Amino acid sequence: MPKVRVDRRVGRRLSTEKEMDGRILTCVYCGHAYPQDTPAHGSQVLTDHIRVCEKHPMRKAEADIAMLRAALVGLIGVDGEDELRQMEATMRLLPAPDADKAVSINAIHALLATVPPNA
Repeated sequence: MPKVRVDRRVGRRLSTEKEMDGRILTCVYCGHAYPQDTPAHGSQVLTDHIRVCEKHPMRKAEADIAMLRAALVGLIGVDGEDELRQMEATMRLLPAPDADKAVSINAIHALLATVPPNA
């Protein structure tokens, strides 16, 4: 008899590997089905699917980041890492109120933190 794990927080029975035999693995966001006996755990198949699933919540998060980043680029005026670092150095030297400098430098840091790879 297979071991059954119990989630003590909610007191419900969790599926065991034996119980998954013969079931089809399906994405809960888009319904994409994988061949029978595709492993649910320890496989790269779901991780790879999450990267491309258009209905996965990460797509909205990525779109929100891109939109916010574009707005900051419009305010700061530069996008590349070298330009942003140069802009930060310039901002620190400008004769402006510290609060104004801090806002601009924070925006620059947000852009630096989200520079796309190979940009």
